[in-house]
Amino acid sequence: MSRKYQHKRLLGYLKKPQPANDRELIYKIVVDEIQNRGAFVYLYLFPDAVRCSYDYYYHDAEDAVQEWEDEIDERGWIPLPEPPDNAHDLIFSE
Repeated sequence: MSRKYQHKRLLGYLKKPQPANDRELIYKIVVDEIQNRGAFVYLYLFPDAVRCSYDYYYHDAEDAVQEWEDEIDERGWIPLPEPPDNAHDLIFSE
């Protein structure tokens, strides 16, 4: 069975944690561009988190990457594999 939409995903670790709200900090993000659907930025509240806690929507990945570019550490953007169905925010390696 073929997938309905393809994803392009990039992981970025933040130079320093950013506030998600008054009590929580964001340590890393994933930009997930969904073919013909826009892009989500998934926010992770722990350095070792594999599922996000919050997300933002952008019209495309270019806008999302541009907005977060200055916050990403020296590792830069790390490509991630296609996510499993219904687990778009899941960070895993092949």
